[in-house]
Amino acid sequence: MQIFTLSYRRRLIKTLLVMKLITLLIILACFKVSASVYAQTITLKEKNAPLTKVFKQIEQQSGYSFFYKNEMLKQMQKVSITVQNASLTDVLEKCFSNQTLTYEVIDNTIIVKTKEKPVVQKVKILFTSPILIKGRVTDTAGRALPGALIKVKGTDKAVTANDDGEFEITGVDEKAILVITYVGYITTEVPVNENTALAIMLQPDIALLNVVKIVSTGYQSIPKERATGSFAQPTKQIYDVRVAPDVISKLSGITSGLVFNANTTNTLSGKTDINIRGQSTIFANSQPLIVVDNFAYSGDISSINPNDVEDVTILKDAAAASIWGVRAGNGVIVIRTKRGSRNKAPQISFNANITVAQKPDLKYDPNYIASTDFIEVEKFLFTKGKYDGFLNNPYTAVSPVVELLAAKRAGQIGQNEADLQIGALANNDVRDDISKYFYKKAVNQQYALAISGGSDKSSYYFSTGYDKSLQNLKNNSSDRLTINSRNTFYMLKGLELTADINYIKSSRRQDNIVTQLITGGNYSAIYPYAKFADTQGNPLSIVKQYKKSFVDAAPASGYLDWSFYPLKELGLQDNTVQYSDIRLSPSLKYNIIKGLNAEVKYQYENYSTDTRNLQGQETFYTRNLINQYAEFTDNRVTGYNIPLGGILFQGNTRMASYNIRGQVNYSASWAKHELSILAGYEQSQAVTSGSSSILYGYNDDTGSFTNVNFATNYPQNPLGNYGPVSNSAGTSRITDRVRSKFANAAYTYNRRYTISASGRIDGSNYFGVDANLKSVPLWSVGAKWNIAEEGFYHLAWLPTLQLRTSYGYNGNLNRSIAGVTTFRSASNSSWTNFPYATVSNFGNPDLTWEKSAITNIGVDFGTKAGRLSGSLEYFSRKGTNLIGDKSMAPSSGLTVFRGNYADMVAKGFDIQLTSKNLDGPVKWSTTLLGSHAVERVSRYDAPILAALAVNANGTGNSISPFQGYPVYSIWSYKWAGLDPANGDPQGYDANGNISKDYAILTSPDSLKRLVYSGSARPTYFGGISNTFSYRNFTLSVNVSYKFGYYFRRGSISYTTLFNNWTGQNKEIAQRWQSPGDEKITNVPSMVYPGDYNRDAFYNFSKVTVEKADHIRLQDISLSYELSKQKIHKLPFEHISIYGYANNLAILWRANKLGLDPDYPTGYPTPKTFALGIKGSF
Repeated sequence: MQIFTLSYRRRLIKTLLVMKLITLLIILACFKVSASVYAQTITLKEKNAPLTKVFKQIEQQSGYSFFYKNEMLKQMQKVSITVQNASLTDVLEKCFSNQTLTYEVIDNTIIVKTKEKPVVQKVKILFTSPILIKGRVTDTAGRALPGALIKVKGTDKAVTANDDGEFEITGVDEKAILVITYVGYITTEVPVNENTALAIMLQPDIALLNVVKIVSTGYQSIPKERATGSFAQPTKQIYDVRVAPDVISKLSGITSGLVFNANTTNTLSGKTDINIRGQSTIFANSQPLIVVDNFAYSGDISSINPNDVEDVTILKDAAAASIWGVRAGNGVIVIRTKRGSRNKAPQISFNANITVAQKPDLKYDPNYIASTDFIEVEKFLFTKGKYDGFLNNPYTAVSPVVELLAAKRAGQIGQNEADLQIGALANNDVRDDISKYFYKKAVNQQYALAISGGSDKSSYYFSTGYDKSLQNLKNNSSDRLTINSRNTFYMLKGLELTADINYIKSSRRQDNIVTQLITGGNYSAIYPYAKFADTQGNPLSIVKQYKKSFVDAAPASGYLDWSFYPLKELGLQDNTVQYSDIRLSPSLKYNIIKGLNAEVKYQYENYSTDTRNLQGQETFYTRNLINQYAEFTDNRVTGYNIPLGGILFQGNTRMASYNIRGQVNYSASWAKHELSILAGYEQSQAVTSGSSSILYGYNDDTGSFTNVNFATNYPQNPLGNYGPVSNSAGTSRITDRVRSKFANAAYTYNRRYTISASGRIDGSNYFGVDANLKSVPLWSVGAKWNIAEEGFYHLAWLPTLQLRTSYGYNGNLNRSIAGVTTFRSASNSSWTNFPYATVSNFGNPDLTWEKSAITNIGVDFGTKAGRLSGSLEYFSRKGTNLIGDKSMAPSSGLTVFRGNYADMVAKGFDIQLTSKNLDGPVKWSTTLLGSHAVERVSRYDAPILAALAVNANGTGNSISPFQGYPVYSIWSYKWAGLDPANGDPQGYDANGNISKDYAILTSPDSLKRLVYSGSARPTYFGGISNTFSYRNFTLSVNVSYKFGYYFRRGSISYTTLFNNWTGQNKEIAQRWQSPGDEKITNVPSMVYPGDYNRDAFYNFSKVTVEKADHIRLQDISLSYELSKQKIHKLPFEHISIYGYANNLAILWRANKLGLDPDYPTGYPTPKTFALGIKGSF
């Protein structure tokens, strides 16, 4: 397989050169480039120089950083030193000789401290006053550990580290011992020994790293020990090793309460469809709010570079999410990106991987008929006279088999010749040609480079990433470039300035030829035995829309060639989507006094999507359209109402938004008390505009086009219908404004009892100018009891036991409706030639927000040595004033009206268990996730038609809420089996008698005869992750499961099949054909003419419903890592080589048909295999 073509190599080399240049500029902007940063020797020549100057030179030449308190150096002697290529140790010894200071080297940090005092001075310590201790807590990579608990051993004195991992403790005895704890890390004891500046590095506890330690709401970071709400984070070790082009998909199966819905409208359009604890709305947006670096993200979340992500937190209940107000009704996903650390030497990290995906299995799709079966159907219909009218019409398309049958009937060919040619066609399978000529293995490349570090006055993080994807379909590709910059400057005392810049540029090229092959009404799709090339590989034309004899003769009448050659179409389209997104996020923070600070955060975002689809004159689409609207007089084409040339479709979407937030934060701890308060105001506005246009007769070389008359109805060839030339030009503009006030407070007593409260008031312009004061207050309260800290608690085997509960309200807003009447203006009508407008939304002065009241009760626990830890949670949710439909009197001009006419209740639980199974040379840990979520519509004010109810299959295309049942439910007609006499499907009438009156069985008033199978969305879901490690190897295996739901499989529709080349299903081979077959099949007999109601009854009967429960081997990863901690001579801090395989297999499924419940039709996502390397130095 040739993956890289010459032209592609050139583009790749050019791209890499650009990336190198960007990286070089970033490095130069951060710090002075020195070729000897990591040299092993040092050269100095200083006379009477202050220590700070000498330290700076040592840092530049060695790559080590100093940690000290500025006051310590004020009384120190100046240094005179001259060394040439000396070792670091020799230089340090010379610097600290004759000084009252000494040093200690830990990894790449040189800690400056006071020399140990003589015995006489130590005795005096007994009579000295307590001292002030300052320090910083980090992990082994130098990253700050905010929220780490620092406690003076044997006392109640304790503090927590701030966002930079820094802390202060006053009144500490010089002989004291500090105990530092942080969830996921080994508890460490550090003696003070008169040191007033401490650099504390915690070692990770591999098993406990899976446990949530700090949770972020987007407004604040909360230590897990003090969080009263329901938060979830994926296992970081598993999340980081997953290979994916986006952030969200990496959460699948490893995050409590989060379910990914497949085979929905969103997923089929390339988007992600996820729910947190099930469905919380009916017609409003059901997707959770995405927050990136403190602000709601308006752009395409799939464009965020996953290599820039530090952590992801899911906010599930009101105490966790109500701070986000009306946007938190579906839960919140908070994403924090990486940043630099103060007083840390520059660190460069990189990640590169390549992923290969198999070709999709085209023969999986059950909605397909084998060529032999299809030919059998055509022979059956031919004998019934189905094609007689088609054959007499010079234009209507008929398949090659029907042409041969007609030729044999007319005596043009003999029986043997017809059978021979039809037999040859029966041996063709168009799926083989589609796979051979249009599909290939997909290849995705991902590269990321980041530089981070900081000094005492600043910290920085710069990164760039590049993704290149060659997709399964030929000529389909995408690429993405991301550049991120995050700088924090510690300016005046207590003043911090942060400036973030994020830029994304991506493009996508699509060739829709396969879509043209498999879709289309009547006879515009493709028959199963079509062949695209002859034995020499030359392109062949196939029948599409029109009869072959007419198409062959068309050029002689002046038409453009009307033939359809699938292979020639490949690559003719120029269909591209260009996306760009820039975010600017400055913020200012001022520490007023200890524990009190004020901050202002601002974000400006501007993204644009530009779509360009050029259908050149060579494409069938353009030739067909030009021919249809050609002037045809006296059996000749005399002119073209659609000019010769290409057809260019253009569209663009622009969004410009700003968010500004002012916030005051206060935190304090004294004696046994801890208090944190925040309050603020924010305002946001997003203006989204769009435009679209279509240009005919377009010349891509000159950019010229020809104006077209869109007002005239022209005759359309060859059938003689009338209609205007399509004009898709239009513009749109939407302004979305929200203003909010918010506050949050939490109080902890003696580290045992915590209470919290949160409140927010939102107002929106969607309720009209006069209704802006109709704001909604949303609030929550929570409490937590740390039982293990009680004096009466003595279970040594269970040192962690906490109980928490919360109650409050979240909200939601349906942006498709408004409180005032809105209109959509349009250009001149083709019928009146005057401008016109349509009502897009009828005003509703009573419109208000959706609200959800959420109750949450949870228990967190952990056994000794972390052998078993986890959480158990129960939740209930009551949604009121949900958007729904209400029946209206006919005199109103409406049948239904959409407003706050629905309610919903839901309940469920989340379980997360982490066990440390082995902790010797071989380490083995397991994480089990289990969630249950089921909702019921408790009020809905509009009646539901039976035909709509059975069509609602969970994809989101159709929603028919039944009171007392889930929003997405599977409803069916009752099934009474096949008639033994003729194979007709049978149901039950209103009296419970077996019936074949299909018009009655499928009538709108047949609701009482429907049967409920269950939810169309999973009600039980989760995953099991096992991680094994031995020495430098780590193996992770993840299994996901979904239970408690159903799906409707595809089934044969004879009516559709008889009138189209679509509507096919392979079960036609199992149809009833003779008495007795009803005992072994449920597929009805084939009858002509087709009966639409008969087919509809069978298609939506109980017999076509399957249980969707399944267990899936989601992914496996294997990595080999080397670190400088274990191999000190290694030139890298760490380096890891890893392999990753995804979407490997279904281990078990409830249905017996071999169908993937996530993809009951179409093609399942192919297996992918990735290989990569990442590291830092």
